[in-house]
Amino acid sequence: MSSERIANKVPGAPRPIPVLSSAIRSNGFVFCSGQIGQTAEGKLVDGPISSRVNQIMDNLDKVLQAHGSSLEHTIKFNIFITSYDTFAELNAAYLKRIPSPPPARSCIGVKSLPFGTDVEIECVAVVPGSSSKAKL
Repeated sequence: MSSERIANKVPGAPRPIPVLSSAIRSNGFVFCSGQIGQTAEGKLVDGPISSRVNQIMDNLDKVLQAHGSSLEHTIKFNIFITSYDTFAELNAAYLKRIPSPPPARSCIGVKSLPFGTDVEIECVAVVPGSSSKAKL
């Protein structure tokens, strides 16, 4: 097994806190840490949950691209939300950004999230052309 760690600073994406990496690439996969809907400058996006979901997906795509993949190659998402009242709006925004067929996914209700946000998303993606036997 090989594991390659790429620098935390991903151009155009928020800088991760010191206790984690934005992602780790290992054995043909990219494992992304959770992203919240904040800009590269660290400002939380205002508005409905769909605005933060779009920012999160932009951030995840930048992190994935920096590690040799993209949203198009995602195979698993984990979503954390603070209220299921926004579930339909979350799903509508999410569906606009994922490949078809949809990746595997979990959506977990939690009491609170960093910086008071209402949604956090993490994912796993395949690195195209990697030596891993993992294929989409």
